[in-house]
Amino acid sequence: MRIVFVCNELPPASAGGIGPAVATLARGLARLGHPVTVVGVYDEDHRWNLPGVEVRPLTRAYSVWFRPFFRKHDLRRLAIHRELRRLKTGPGVDVVEWPDYEGLFWKPIPGVVDVIRNHGPRISHRLHGLAQHYPHWEKLEFRTLRTIPNWIGVSKWFMDEWLRITGARPARSTVVYNPVDLSLFHPETDPSQVDPNRVLYAGTLMQRKGVLSLLKAANLFLRDCPEARLHVSGREFEKIPDLEAILDDAVRDRVTLAYPMPQARLARLMRRSALFAMPSVLESFGNVWAEAMASGIPVVGSRLTCGPEIVPTDVAGLLADPARPEEIAQTVVRLLRDASLRQRMGQSGRRIAESRFSLDVGVSRTLEFYRCCLEQRPLPEHLIRLPGEA
Repeated sequence: MRIVFVCNELPPASAGGIGPAVATLARGLARLGHPVTVVGVYDEDHRWNLPGVEVRPLTRAYSVWFRPFFRKHDLRRLAIHRELRRLKTGPGVDVVEWPDYEGLFWKPIPGVVDVIRNHGPRISHRLHGLAQHYPHWEKLEFRTLRTIPNWIGVSKWFMDEWLRITGARPARSTVVYNPVDLSLFHPETDPSQVDPNRVLYAGTLMQRKGVLSLLKAANLFLRDCPEARLHVSGREFEKIPDLEAILDDAVRDRVTLAYPMPQARLARLMRRSALFAMPSVLESFGNVWAEAMASGIPVVGSRLTCGPEIVPTDVAGLLADPARPEEIAQTVVRLLRDASLRQRMGQSGRRIAESRFSLDVGVSRTLEFYRCCLEQRPLPEHLIRLPGEA
């Protein structure tokens, strides 16, 4: 099966959650012998090294600087469409998988099955009060979601939300959680390497991820747990208040603010931390929650959006209201003070990651969904159920 992913944020290019998810899934499909290509618009050729995966960066589509902004975006969409047509008439294309973000879809190509993976359109941020209104972008995103007849949701909560908002009626839909590399993110085998006092946050430093609430909570849980420390790793993509100014003088020296790190280093730091905390306001899936669960550490997650679906509360972690720093602090303190609870939740989280978030599960469900779309047949019962659901 010849598969093309449309993706404008394949690492090491600047990326949210879509780029890493596409990279992991593309590698998994290629290892099974399926020819995989990634097409996207980039400011430069990053000379990607993804075994078995061809990356076609459209750098000239990015450089049309003299056009109005949204005209440039339309030119990028057209450039992607033209590249897909070239691929269709050359080596051939069976399936093109699109993101919903930015509404990149132009129009169908005869003989090609289009699939959309519902990672999260830009408009979802505005609807939750987290972004400005961009009417042109929103129009394109709605058009993309309503036109493509085959949907893969990265969580049931998020897909149901967007089926309701758009009024779309896809011919086929399923949920495939974003895959995690379980060989990279795994529990620590040497207990002496685990720091029982380190709380870890890794993610974009933005309001949506709940980092401001976490820092406010740190004033409380660092006071109540004198040995505890908070490590915050991420890049500031939005204009937010000075992070250090949120912290009280008494705890500031126990908070580390660091730049993002390569995945291998993050995985090592994660499995050697006591717990992972990210009380997000909005998540379509929450990649880092899943990575923490795979690493065998408990998660302080969010009661909102897909949080309860991805991190079962009192099983793999504890959930809090992102708007209540005192509640976040209480959950962190509870976990820091109870090593046996952390161990039990960490073990449960790893089992959940193996049954729901593994690359094998993500690849097999994706391939079977593609086949159903190509053959225009109904989904089997197990694709209608959630991953890992009996």
